[in-house]
Amino acid sequence: MNSRTKLFFPNLDALRFIAFLVVFLSHVLLIHLANEQLFSCTNFIRRQAHTGALGVNFFFVLSGFLITYLLLNEKKEAGTFSVFKFYVRRILRIWPVYFVIVIFSFVVLPLIFPLFNKTFIEPSPLIFYLTFTANFAFIAGYYPHSSLLIILWSIAVEEQFYFFWPWLLKFFKQNILLLLILIIVVNVIARVLLLDNQKALYYNTLSIISDFGIGGIIAYLSLYKIEKLIQFFSVSKIYWGIFYVGLIVVFFNYEFLFTGNFMAVIERPVLGLFFGLIIIDQCFNTKRIFNAGRFTFINYLGKISYGLYCFHPLGIIIAKDVLDYFNIFTTPLQSFIVFPMFSLLLTILIATISYFAIEKYFLQKRQKFSSENSSTI
Repeated sequence: MNSRTKLFFPNLDALRFIAFLVVFLSHVLLIHLANEQLFSCTNFIRRQAHTGALGVNFFFVLSGFLITYLLLNEKKEAGTFSVFKFYVRRILRIWPVYFVIVIFSFVVLPLIFPLFNKTFIEPSPLIFYLTFTANFAFIAGYYPHSSLLIILWSIAVEEQFYFFWPWLLKFFKQNILLLLILIIVVNVIARVLLLDNQKALYYNTLSIISDFGIGGIIAYLSLYKIEKLIQFFSVSKIYWGIFYVGLIVVFFNYEFLFTGNFMAVIERPVLGLFFGLIIIDQCFNTKRIFNAGRFTFINYLGKISYGLYCFHPLGIIIAKDVLDYFNIFTTPLQSFIVFPMFSLLLTILIATISYFAIEKYFLQKRQKFSSENSSTI
């Protein structure tokens, strides 16, 4: 089997879209109706919508798996991996859209708002976005006015991981599994120390990194223990059915289950393990219940999921303004059905434009620095 085949996981594009969709729903369902106090169903929906933020956790586990697999596979095949080429690949994938958003938020919006007799002042310092440390800006209390910038804190965390990860893999060389376990240990210690600071508990990189570590462990096992991994997890569909039912139960009871200091400490690694099992099921289980990548359109949406994630606040804002203008954002049906669907369609349109107008060009350039299948990462 050649490296190109090894680096292709057909169901992961669909998983990317699912992770995005969960985040998207968590944001779009938290937009309030002007008269929503009249409807008893809104409180329940808002409460469940908050749990959708776990989609970001899933993204981090996916990143840990894919990036670690890419680097370790290159090392396995060639004896080493190029840190320079790795950085170039990441820059060409992440930076174009990222800096389009930064320029739009800090330069274009302040010029557009006065045209509508409005004032736009971005209170969040630009330096955090130029240095990919926006998550620490949130911890410091700097919340951006531009809704597009709000999303970039998670991109910052990923960039911090990308910056250090290849060097750590080179330093630990033959002790990769030990490194991955240490990352989870550091995560737990950090969460203990940050218990009294809820912002830091959620946004600090050290309190998040177990997601990447768990993804990395799956990558390591899939490269060096693949037969045992497949044998161990290719169990009866009944067991996987129980797993997914349990995952749904945890999702809808998240706030109840993860209360108290102990649960706050173990929350990240426990949820990361759940998400890691989904990746194992979709990539290596020979008896999986379903294939997430069965539908071509879902795979396409997974391919443009970076743009979907980055631009969905814009799609939501435009949809709300349009529906407000035509006075069709006043009932639960409009708020929880029409509005999300319209927002999603606009987001898909914007992400498609972004992909073909911006991302595709740089993705093609990236191929010069990689033999990987572009649909994997």
